[in-house]
Amino acid sequence: MKTHLRKTRASLMIGLILVGTILSIVPSSSAAKFLTYDAVLVVTYDPEAVNQAIFKPDGPAVNIPIIIKYKVDVPPTFITEPALRFIFLQTIIITSAAVKMTILNPPTWAAVSINPSPAYVNIDSQFNQTTAVLTIAAHDDAPAEGFVLNIKAETDPVLNNHVAAKEAFVDITFQPGYIPLIDVYTESPTRIVGPQETVIFPIKITNLGNKRTLVTARILSYPEDWSVQMSQTQITIPSAADGNNIGYLSCSVIPPFGFGWHNDLETINLDFTPQFSPPQGNNTDYIGTPVAFQITVRNRGFSTPGFETGGMLLSIGIAFALIGLLYKRKHSQ
Repeated sequence: MKTHLRKTRASLMIGLILVGTILSIVPSSSAAKFLTYDAVLVVTYDPEAVNQAIFKPDGPAVNIPIIIKYKVDVPPTFITEPALRFIFLQTIIITSAAVKMTILNPPTWAAVSINPSPAYVNIDSQFNQTTAVLTIAAHDDAPAEGFVLNIKAETDPVLNNHVAAKEAFVDITFQPGYIPLIDVYTESPTRIVGPQETVIFPIKITNLGNKRTLVTARILSYPEDWSVQMSQTQITIPSAADGNNIGYLSCSVIPPFGFGWHNDLETINLDFTPQFSPPQGNNTDYIGTPVAFQITVRNRGFSTPGFETGGMLLSIGIAFALIGLLYKRKHSQ
């Protein structure tokens, strides 16, 4: 019985050695046809790391860890036992799997890279993992809109081509921060006007930010008894990337009847606040600093309001009376 068992074991070992010898002398591409295995490649990231990251245009670079997991569907003994590894896989040393990382759609408005690439993972029948780092640095023209970054991970065949190449993909969504920046301009900020005369100030607003922007106009102060009105209190302006980034509104000013007799000069104070469109509530990350703006009105230098008109007429009447009196005296002599 023992003799038979020894013979069986010896036959098995001889058979294994013969198989290993045959496979070792056959080219690798042909050997792979005898025993081929699959692999599992998984690439993930922590969404919370993206949510907490601040992608500020022209700001500091943001680093997002990328987790790479890899295993081969090879019998564990082929990995752990050198003899079996040599016989069935024709290799003694197990090297690491090189995982090449590629960004498929890098944006033009950001510097994006993954390091290291390739990343190396130990080969085993159980998952091993390593970490690469995705670095994103948004340029100053980065739009404040969501962007999906497509990343591809791939390995070459391993274990003497007995394990096929593998691919995996991961999509990461991120959004550059909003820049609430506008320029407010009017060609003639000082205008000359008479009493009860309407003067209109055309105001040009340029959206210098990186997103469609809602601008709210406010009248802060103006002289008592004056009429000051904005043509509209809000205007939405596209970003330069979306098209025409200029909007217009106007401010009309009507001074009272008494304006102009005493070389008057008055100032109207306005401000314009940019914010993300559509509005995001009271979140200060989406609301810019109000831009202060002034327009000035000067009088024409003369007017005849109320009592002043009466006084002038009385003076004219007295002058005519004196002229008439002098005329009568001259002709009565």
